[in-house]
Amino acid sequence: MKIKKGFTLRTVMGQNVVLAEGNNSDSFGKIITLNDSAATLWKALVGKNFDADSAAEVLVGTYGIDRAQAIEDVSYILDKMTRKGLIEE
Repeated sequence: MKIKKGFTLRTVMGQNVVLAEGNNSDSFGKIITLNDSAATLWKALVGKNFDADSAAEVLVGTYGIDRAQAIEDVSYILDKMTRKGLIEE
């Protein structure tokens, strides 16, 4: 899976916000905020093909959490991003 092109992560007033760019901005009228873990994943994975295991490794390496917790967190985050239209297969 990949983060869709045309979306960018910005920090606005201390919040991690995903913004649509170009043609996406016409049809994407939402403001999506990401918590720190989701923003960390976004920064590490943008422009890359990844799966849940490689995404979990980002959280393990960054936060030192155990793998089971990282997989649970990644599953939740990627599900939310997919439902919001930010991830493509």
